[in-house]
Amino acid sequence: MKGDAQPTYSRLPIRQLLQRLIHAPAALAMIWPVLLILGGYVAWNRWGAEEIAKKFYGIDVGLIHVTQRPEHIAQDITEVVYRDTKLDQLSLIDPSATARIASAFSSHPWVSKVIAVRKLPGGQVDVHLQYRVPVAMVYVISRHPDVNGRPGFFAIDEHGVLLPTTEFTREHTMRYIHIEIPDVYPTGGVGSLFGDPRVIGAAKLAAMILPYREILDTRSIQLHETSRTSPVSQYQLVSHTGESLRWGSAPGHEVYGEPKPDEKLQELVKRFKTAASTVSHKEL
Repeated sequence: MKGDAQPTYSRLPIRQLLQRLIHAPAALAMIWPVLLILGGYVAWNRWGAEEIAKKFYGIDVGLIHVTQRPEHIAQDITEVVYRDTKLDQLSLIDPSATARIASAFSSHPWVSKVIAVRKLPGGQVDVHLQYRVPVAMVYVISRHPDVNGRPGFFAIDEHGVLLPTTEFTREHTMRYIHIEIPDVYPTGGVGSLFGDPRVIGAAKLAAMILPYREILDTRSIQLHETSRTSPVSQYQLVSHTGESLRWGSAPGHEVYGEPKPDEKLQELVKRFKTAASTVSHKEL
């Protein structure tokens, strides 16, 4: 009979439905924990995940702290890396977050090495970097027909890696040792090797003599005339007065019987200090 029909649960108010489930037989009561699990899952997807995402999804550029950059780097590396590698789309709860942050910063041409990346409380990130240091400017003649062979300079580090030259003014360019080798031109972009082994050898030499540049009065590094007959490039140091001083092979590429780089450098420094001292005594 219609009067004996059981009421439909879907038509009952939620409070009455819960009460009936609580006092239901054991078989029906098994539905209760299932409903709790489903309810929790729905609540998490609707509110919990959203709140977690707001807090952890996307790194705030203002919370990234990197090693203080030296004076020769003008641009804000953090801003550039954050923009170009889309770090705002990376979640800090991602297991690969630190590795991806390290990869992002290592892609910048001014970064020589990412030493460590640490996640700190409050969504902060600490990035310890080792920066590239310019040691010389490579003098080149442009091969582009639109500039009619205009001369220019490319900044490199001790390994011969190209650096962002746009950050150097003409005044800055004149402060560095110039590498003057005929018919050289970079084969890659910034952050990659210059591409010419003669330039890379000169870069090693420039890095070695850089601390003694004023004593040696070095303006540029050029190929010595013996390079035409030697299987290994031979270099000479040229002073601001135009005086040439033979160095020999690039550091680490000495030919048989050639003095070691440290020995050659010590001998040159000693010679220039003695000459300077002699001039001072004559003036007195």
